[in-house]
Amino acid sequence: MKYHFLIIDDSPEDRNVVVSALRRDIDVRYRFTEAATGADGLEKIATLGSEIDLVFLDYRLPDMDARRFVELLLGDSTIPPVPIVLVTGSIGTDRFDKSFLEKGVQDFFGKSQITAEILPRIAINAIERHKLLLKVVESERKAEQAMIMADQANRSKSQFLTSLSHELRTPLTAIIGFAEILQQDLHAEDAAKMLDMIANSGEHLLELLNDLLDIAKVEAGKLEVESSPTDVCRLIDSACELLKYRATESGLQFRWETPQNCPPQLMIDPVRVRQILINLLTNAIKFTDHGSIHCQSEYNYAREKLWIRVTDTGPGILPDVVERIFTPFDQGPATREKKLLGIGLGLAISRQLANLMGGFLRLEETSENGSTFLLEIDAPECAPSSQETVPAHVQTEAKPSSDNWDKLSILIAEDVDANRYLLKKVFARFGIEPEFAKDGREACDSVFARSSPYDLIVMDMQMPVMDGYEATALLKAREVETPVIALTAAALSNDVERCLSVGCNQVLVKPVSVKQLQTLLMDYFG
Repeated sequence: MKYHFLIIDDSPEDRNVVVSALRRDIDVRYRFTEAATGADGLEKIATLGSEIDLVFLDYRLPDMDARRFVELLLGDSTIPPVPIVLVTGSIGTDRFDKSFLEKGVQDFFGKSQITAEILPRIAINAIERHKLLLKVVESERKAEQAMIMADQANRSKSQFLTSLSHELRTPLTAIIGFAEILQQDLHAEDAAKMLDMIANSGEHLLELLNDLLDIAKVEAGKLEVESSPTDVCRLIDSACELLKYRATESGLQFRWETPQNCPPQLMIDPVRVRQILINLLTNAIKFTDHGSIHCQSEYNYAREKLWIRVTDTGPGILPDVVERIFTPFDQGPATREKKLLGIGLGLAISRQLANLMGGFLRLEETSENGSTFLLEIDAPECAPSSQETVPAHVQTEAKPSSDNWDKLSILIAEDVDANRYLLKKVFARFGIEPEFAKDGREACDSVFARSSPYDLIVMDMQMPVMDGYEATALLKAREVETPVIALTAAALSNDVERCLSVGCNQVLVKPVSVKQLQTLLMDYFG
């Protein structure tokens, strides 16, 4: 074992006594550096740094006493901590008190007590105590840091729950309120408008739930993108048209440009690109009180990249919160004029999606005059398909059923009364009168008791008595060939995979729209 000791003493003879006593210890190899003054000792510690394992310090030096030396040593943050053993001409309590221990001195002894047996033990013990002290200090620092982080997490959690409560209650207020009014007066003059607001509020709730699911997928590393040939100009026009009314309603000018000379179709994920664009535009409108919103897009042929910039004339973003705006559940600071809205997930999800699409999302510029966000993604050109590409968000109106749909025999397993009634009304629009079961056991009994097979089985996956997973597995074990469509409120990818693994032919995630059910029937029955 090797140690490097610094001996600070104005007496060469006293320094030599310490060196000689330590060198008699044959079990340890020592290296010595000497200093005759406090200033010289401080300079050597600053120069050698962590090479010094221990300092032997004479109490009284020509330029300062030991107390002043320790104060100067502790006051210099550039010098690493080092254990000190105080050497005194006498060992009276007037020469050594507890304040030295509080300042980091590990031990003391009188010069008359120096022996080859005692001194090495004093030195090693001082070094070990100092190491333990450093561990204690580090543990306390980590504990304090953990408490700070826990406190921050609790504040973020409280902020998130408050924001989530607001975001849930706001659309629910419209849904419940308008529903109560319509219960009392179904034929009110503005009934159609109230129904539209109920539907819009429901869509807002669904978007909120989808954001929560997306952030769960981000944290689980299961967020995915699916590229397909897409008309980017149509996609951008559609998203901007959707937000144009909201911007105008807020008194803002809103303009956008689609990419010039862009290929007819690019291989991107239209749903996710639209999700990012709507998040950026929504935030721009939300935090801009006056002025304008501008959406620019550009296509780079050489790099096969799509760029979308969203610029607003809002108050800008402070430098110390720029990275926070991309942190889940962190909404950044509120402005004086506007309260914070949302739950702080949009930008966090959007950045992850941009990364998955081979690009990035960043704050390109911000000042008191506004901010610009830049989205870049991989967007290789692809040959036009034989069929016109329709962005995933474009919905067509559900039309009456095909002539033969009224002859279909469909079994629906669903335990919730409201959902059964809804599905009954939806299928009635297509001329179909389905049969119902309240749980998986009842559904299986209906299938096994029937002389001819059903044309289609719609199976809720979470039911009492027997759930949809067990029921579907039982049907497949009995070689029932009727297609089984899973109907589930569990929307994570592993939930979908579980449905398919037990034998479901397709998975529909609640809430299911009229158009989705119409498409389902057309896929199976034309």
